[in-house]
Amino acid sequence: METTIRINSNEITPELIEGIKKLFPNKTIEINIQPADTTDYILSNPEYVKVLEERIAQYENKKKTISVKASDLV
Repeated sequence: METTIRINSNEITPELIEGIKKLFPNKTIEINIQPADTTDYILSNPEYVKVLEERIAQYENKKKTISVKASDLV
């Protein structure tokens, strides 16, 4: 069994670690930690892709200035 967990580092808790141990009881496991590439996540969601394409088109047509709040990027 293989699983990928995408999580903010602030959300890593002892309960998460215990959950991993329950998923792989008595097994040697490998844990790789790296910053996530959010591009794949965004492009995997059709709604996000649609919004992104619309904003790109608006920008290219110079019809609208795009404003993004820092809190929207999290």
